[in-house]
Amino acid sequence: MSGTITSVNGQSFVDGTPIAKDKSKTLSMSNFMSVLSAQLANQNPLEPMSDTSFFAQLAQMGTVQGMDELRASMNTSEASSLLGKTVTAVRPMTSANSGGVNSLVTGTVQKLTIKDGVHYLSIKEPNGGLVEVSIGNVQSVS
Repeated sequence: MSGTITSVNGQSFVDGTPIAKDKSKTLSMSNFMSVLSAQLANQNPLEPMSDTSFFAQLAQMGTVQGMDELRASMNTSEASSLLGKTVTAVRPMTSANSGGVNSLVTGTVQKLTIKDGVHYLSIKEPNGGLVEVSIGNVQSVS
């Protein structure tokens, strides 16, 4: 059984079947090696995987992993550049919000937190309260 590993928009596939992502939302090198080992163990002995296919898949995995690391680094750099700036963002929906409608929060970014790969900004409101919002919810920066 020979398979080809491909990646589209950060999702990896073996012969068109999606590979489940781990908690960090990236395909780790150990996961890749497990898939590759299974692929090699189950290949047709009359039609073994060629050396070029094997090394091409290793190179592709290295490229995808490098791009993921670069993207994460750029996200952190972007988020840290907002420290001390005044931003307007969509307030996270809470039970305190009336009718479940998100409102906007404007304030100064006090700190950056990364939880499970998601960047959160702590915004200090004029009344002194801190609101934690995802960087994806930032609407404007001034």
